This record gives sequence, C-alpha cells and structure tokens, in this order.
Amino acid sequence: MSREGQPGRGVPPRRAALTMLRAVRQGDAFDRALAAAVEGLGEADRRLAHEIAAGVLRTRHELDDTIRPRVTGEWRRVTDDVRDLLRIGAYQLTALTRVPPHAAVAATVEITKQEHGDRSAGFVNAVLRRLARERAEGAAPPAPPHALESAADLGRHYSHPEWLVARWLDRYGRARTTALLEHNNRPPATVLQPARWSGTELEAALAAAAIPFETSPERPGYAVRGVRIKDLPGFAEGGFVVQDAAQALALAHLRIPDGAQVWDACAAPGGKTAVLARRCRVIASDVRRARLPRLVETVRRAAPTALVLCADALHVPFAAGRTDVVVVDVPCTATGTLARHPDARWRASPARLARLTALQETLLDAAAPIVRPGGALGYMTCSLEPEENEHQVSRFLARHPEYRRDGDDFALFPPDRGTDGAYATRLVRTA
Repeated sequence: MSREGQPGRGVPPRRAALTMLRAVRQGDAFDRALAAAVEGLGEADRRLAHEIAAGVLRTRHELDDTIRPRVTGEWRRVTDDVRDLLRIGAYQLTALTRVPPHAAVAATVEITKQEHGDRSAGFVNAVLRRLARERAEGAAPPAPPHALESAADLGRHYSHPEWLVARWLDRYGRARTTALLEHNNRPPATVLQPARWSGTELEAALAAAAIPFETSPERPGYAVRGVRIKDLPGFAEGGFVVQDAAQALALAHLRIPDGAQVWDACAAPGGKTAVLARRCRVIASDVRRARLPRLVETVRRAAPTALVLCADALHVPFAAGRTDVVVVDVPCTATGTLARHPDARWRASPARLARLTALQETLLDAAAPIVRPGGALGYMTCSLEPEENEHQVSRFLARHPEYRRDGDDFALFPPDRGTDGAYATRLVRTA
C-alpha cells in the first residue's frame, strides 16, 4: 500500500496546510506560517503541505467556483475553516494528479472530523466525493467567465482582488495585466546569491551535488527548485543567501561603492546585508521583533562582519550627517512578489496601501538627515504601485531640496524577466 493510502498517514501535511491558511487568515505572513506549521514533518510532507497551502492561496477564487455548485445550502454559512478544508481537498483533486483521489478525500475528511466533528466531516466528505466522482466521469470544469475582459472576471479567474486588477488594467492594459496575473500564479524558483562564497564556488558546489540550477546575465543568481535550502551545499558555511534576481538588480542599481559605511535600515531577513557585507561596512537594523531572529541568523551565517541592531528607523540611533549610504527597503504591499508570496494578494487593500505609503514617507524623512553630504540614500520596494514608488520619491524630493535623483529609477515588471517585481532609486545628498 502506498504511503498516501495508509490510514491516517496523509493527515499531517494536510493539517499543516490548514494551519498555514488559518495563520494567513489571521494576518500572519506565509513564510512565517510555513516555518511554524511544517516543524517536525519529513521532507516529503513539508513539500506537500507547502504546495497545497500555496496552491489554495493562488487559486482560491477558482477553487470556490468549483466547490460552490456542489454545496447543498448557502455557501455564506460555511465557516472559514471548513471552506479552507474544502479548498484543500478540491486543490488536490484538481491540481495534484500524483495524489490518489481517495487519499485526498479521506485525509481531508479526517482532519475535519478531528477539528469540527462528525457533521462537518460528513458535509466535506459529500462535497469532495461528488467532485471526485464527477471528475472521474469526465465532467468538464466550469468555463471561464465571459471573455475575461473586466477586472471582476479577471480577478475571479486568476484569484486576485478585483480592486488591484482594476488598477493594473488602467496602468498596464489588458495584455500586460493578464501576463502579470498568469505570472503570479506560477510557483517561482528559489534564487541563491553568493555571500561568503564566490559565484564560481557556489556553482561548483551545486554541480558537485548534482543539483540542477539556472543562471543568466539578465537574472543574477542561481535558480533552484524542489530543494530544501538548509540541505544545499554552502548553507552552513554562509556561502549564499536567498534573494530573487529582481532584488539583486535593484540593489545593484544603487551603485554603493566598495568600502562604504552602510546602514541597512529595514534589513530583515538579511539578504541585502549579506550581499553588501562582502565589500562594505554594514550596520543592519530592524524594529520588527518577529523578524529579528531570522536577520541575526542570516548575519551570523553569511555576513559575520556586519553589526545587527534592534532599532526603530523612525527614531534613528545614529548621528546626523555621518553615514555614506542609507538603504531603506521599506515595508510595502509587495505586489511585485505575489508569485512568491501568494498570501500578499489577500492582505493587500486600498486602506493598507494608504497606511504603508504614510509609513514609507516617515521612514524616508527619518533617514534623510543621517546621510553625509555627498552620500546616498537608496530607496527600494518590491511593489508595483506608483504611490509606493516614483510618486513617493517625488514627494520626498519636494520636501527635501537637499536631495536629487542620481540617474533613472529602476522598475522591474515581473513578466518581463520572469522574476519578482522591484523598484529602486538612488538619491544623492547635495548639502
């Protein structure tokens, strides 16, 4: 009997997936929810839990459109937890062909029974068995709504918030917006950037371990798939950090000179710090205590010469006018990273955009006096939204005539290179 077919053996990864989805609903970030939920699971179960939870987040509207016609009664009366359990089961039945339908149904029903009792378990069992039976009989999936012209239709088909799709349609047009939505629903590769090792050393180690990777001049770094980062050669030695090519290109756009004294003001999880520490003197800080342990771990492993502080960038712990470069990679809506962080699309809202835009403004204003005359302020986001990017910088320059743009802004649209999205600009203090 296969592992999936053994009674109870398939429950842990599905329970971990439910735990992740529940945490995301409560406002936690997907990466932190993942780390907590898969603790203690074997590698195969870790991967399955990750794949299910991320898949549900990427295709939630599509799954709901598949489930709702098979629900007897009112969908609005189904609790959030049971909806996620139905999505977990439906995602396996519709997207994971390697998972036997009986295993997908049985494990999901068992979790429902343990969490919510026999009545809810019977409900989930009936819906999922009907879906499995209809698919086995060749029933066609629901047709896409209309011609996918409107923001509402595109949002439902690609599982994105309608308000966000509408913004993108206005700015990018239908063809580029559709390309972006499709990009966001494809699981991305994990990209490694050299830290304490050179690129040549990292490439040789990956090749020696028979780990396939991709690299190109347009996408710096080494893209790998289906591997656990801590098991890669060079992890323990700090040979690399995880950083998408988009962020690497954005950081390079800041043109930070060798030997510069750099304050990385919003440093967690530490990728920028590790890359910069190869050739600069770096002080890394972050005020978000939940993210500090990861920053400390990254620095200890990959950038031991850097100094880490728990510091609020709004109440700067440095003397004014003394630092060569300040890098402010601000908290943002992360709309350029929805492929990598599928939960971010559901956290984004007009209100959140407004709150973050206000926070970014205060962070820039606080960092501005720290840069020495002739030094540089580097502003970075992983957002596609102009309020967080070029408009934010233009407003800053209007408030701070002592700064000017040094060259063009950097803006990367994800489908153009198959990377995350990113924005960066280099601002020079003239007085």
